[in-house]
Amino acid sequence: MATHRLRATAAIIAALIALAISAAPAAAQTRTRVEGSKTTLFQGEVTPVTGTLKDNTGASHTTQKSTALGALVAASRSANPFTLDLGWFDGLGGGWAGFYLAGVNGESTPPSAFWALKVNQKLTSIGLGTQTVGSKSSVLIYYTTFDPNTFETEPTLGIQASSATVAAGGTVTFTVSQYSDAGVQSATPGAWILVNGSQRARTDSTGTATVRLAKAGQYRVKATKANTIRSRKLWITATSSS
Repeated sequence: MATHRLRATAAIIAALIALAISAAPAAAQTRTRVEGSKTTLFQGEVTPVTGTLKDNTGASHTTQKSTALGALVAASRSANPFTLDLGWFDGLGGGWAGFYLAGVNGESTPPSAFWALKVNQKLTSIGLGTQTVGSKSSVLIYYTTFDPNTFETEPTLGIQASSATVAAGGTVTFTVSQYSDAGVQSATPGAWILVNGSQRARTDSTGTATVRLAKAGQYRVKATKANTIRSRKLWITATSSS
């Protein structure tokens, strides 16, 4: 009888453990983009890294929070990896709060520039290691100069397409906006629409431009303008009529 009770108890415990494992929420994926001074280093969704991370002196720091820095670290370890130079300030709290970004992919900043962080197109007032993120966060880490009088960073561009799919020979209208540090959105006239890396059209006074996609295939599209941070990349598919 005792043996049966032990077996029954063990089965119940095993079932509870399995239930707890199956009920555990999946780690949230965070949309992340990293813009260097000359090129996009990463665009995609990542699961932010947690745990122990070393600064550029070799000292270790630990957090279990999902942070913008964790998203950046995950991006740096992707299929196209890049290096991070992480400095540390004492006195900013525990976890990863003291980390600051000294360089990305070997690119450090002069006194007139720095690596900035926006979440959902709004400049954060706290550091990468303090800013928590989740599935609804859109993280942008970017190299930027700043206005010496207002300390505003360069505006960041956003792009939207009228359609993600069009018949070959058809047109797609793109709308380009720019965002201030406060996240204020405004139209962006004079921005170039790049299709597969080539300039195809410039936006008008309303921030829109229309591009014809002559052949079937997939097209990479983004927006650029001087003294702004380039937009994310869109994929547009032109389908064959046959």
